[in-house]
Amino acid sequence: MANCLVFFLLVLVWLWAGARASHIGLGSRLMARDQNEAWVSDNGTFAFGLTPAANARDQFQVAIWFADLPGDRTIVWSANRNSLVNKNAFLELDTTGNLVLIDGERTVWMSNTSGAGITSASMEETGNFILHTSTNHSAWQSFEHPSDTLLPNQPLTVSLELTSPKSPSQGGYYSLKMLQQPTSLSLALTYNLPETYDASPEAYANFSYWPGPDISNVTGDVVAVLDDAGSFGIVYGESSNGAVYVYKNDGDYNGLGSATNQSSNRSAVLRRLILETNGNLRLYRWDNNVNGSREWVPEWAAVSNPCDIAGICGNGVCNLDRSKTNASCTCLPGTSKAGGDNFCVENSSSIGSCDSRNTNQTSEFRIAAVQQTSYFFSDFSVVANYSDIPTVSKCGDACLSDCECVASVYGLDDEKPYCWILRSLDFGGYEDTGSTLFVKVRGNESMSPGGNKRGTDDDNTRKKVVVIPIVLSMAILVGLLCLLLYFNVHKKRYLERAMESSPILPGAPIHFTFRDLQIRTCNFSQLLGTGGFGSVYKGSLGDGTLVAVKKLDKVLPHGEKEFITEVNTIGSMHHMNLVRLCGYCSEGLQRGLLLPWVGFQGDDERYTTESSRSQTRRIG
Repeated sequence: MANCLVFFLLVLVWLWAGARASHIGLGSRLMARDQNEAWVSDNGTFAFGLTPAANARDQFQVAIWFADLPGDRTIVWSANRNSLVNKNAFLELDTTGNLVLIDGERTVWMSNTSGAGITSASMEETGNFILHTSTNHSAWQSFEHPSDTLLPNQPLTVSLELTSPKSPSQGGYYSLKMLQQPTSLSLALTYNLPETYDASPEAYANFSYWPGPDISNVTGDVVAVLDDAGSFGIVYGESSNGAVYVYKNDGDYNGLGSATNQSSNRSAVLRRLILETNGNLRLYRWDNNVNGSREWVPEWAAVSNPCDIAGICGNGVCNLDRSKTNASCTCLPGTSKAGGDNFCVENSSSIGSCDSRNTNQTSEFRIAAVQQTSYFFSDFSVVANYSDIPTVSKCGDACLSDCECVASVYGLDDEKPYCWILRSLDFGGYEDTGSTLFVKVRGNESMSPGGNKRGTDDDNTRKKVVVIPIVLSMAILVGLLCLLLYFNVHKKRYLERAMESSPILPGAPIHFTFRDLQIRTCNFSQLLGTGGFGSVYKGSLGDGTLVAVKKLDKVLPHGEKEFITEVNTIGSMHHMNLVRLCGYCSEGLQRGLLLPWVGFQGDDERYTTESSRSQTRRIG
């Protein structure tokens, strides 16, 4: 019984090891719904299987990824990234030796190896997935069908290329490949227009914006390769003894030539060279200690200025921010942004050449100038190149008068002017202080760009210089007025509270309301005289006694208590040289004194001066 149990356990271990050891037999199948199932390399570095797409978790792709890294899966190869499948799809190495992806009744992808003698498959520690024949030869391998990533020791031959995923909005994509010239080869990054341009000449459908090393008059194989030490370049010659570096790691002592001798083992440091969706070629290294975390760290990038990448904004214009690291996109005149991306579309065919059968149609167009801007264009896009244009505006006029022209670019080359006449605007523009782009638009179309206006940046800046000081001045003025209003209201409330709370001593003169004074003086109709602190009017009390009413005009907040004190003091004193106080008024802001009538025979100064002094002089 014990021997049977041991035998059973050994069988399970053998089956598990067989699945993990990456030797996959005919008839093996992986289901998209079983996301934990995959064909894994011997040491568990890489896995091959169906994995959810990054931006659509319910859609799947056949892929190879780093199996032993934490976090989201880092994909290094994909078979169907532009044609995803649903959760019911499956991947099978069928009995004919064909590796096939089935989604319902539809065959999405296959290796086309039926009848090639395939007997098994394996996921290698190098990241290469191989279909083997009975003699253990490779009939198909993922390294010979790269997607967007190059792994260490993975050769990129003249016939191969790295390609980025297609843009979801307009279908363009980027590629890294060898460009063949009559006597040389060069490694280049290229922007490719959408597939709708496939019928056009190749020179029109793509534009190379980053040239790598140029190799001339070589024999033997020419291969671009990333070695284990992290250096990237081109190896050539019969024995791969020639090498030109694109990027050389300081710790690389073996040279690029050693990378062509493929090993079945992974390097000590994980690296990957990826052609990103933004068109840049970037080298990453896995670091197990980045501020306490484990992540991919960039080591090198082919392009430092994002606006040097053609098509980064579609056919729009790329603008750098002040840090010179981040870019934004603006649309050309006659175009506007579509949806939430950075790509621009024409407004009812506002941009374009006129009908060549009727050149007089040039009158239907006008020229919109986009200052400090140049444009990427291929040789096929050029209608003409003028070197005798005397002024900037004449370059725009030359485009307007040419029926085939849709735009022109003016600039200087070694202090000599040039004017390129273009038949298409496809690869995007960029900032250039020495250039001006002229775009032909319909006569009824806006002269300003349709997105964020690049051509009017200078005008906007000047407007801001004028508007901002005006707005600030108005804000300060409003603030001062509000402050003044606050203090006036506060002053009034202070006086009212002070009057209401002012104490009057027993025996003090009678208090009159302001309405009483108006009645006693017939609304201050008979003026006796004026002084520094107010005017004196004739009045009478209820019993007919005549009085002189002094109406005070100026009472400051800090003098209110003194006014009450003087009323109490003077009203309780008798002196032969003073006029006795009969009453007073203290209501709101109104102040008044009632003095006895002593006859009016030109002696009004007595009322006006003596009563005034009584407010400012203490009586001892």
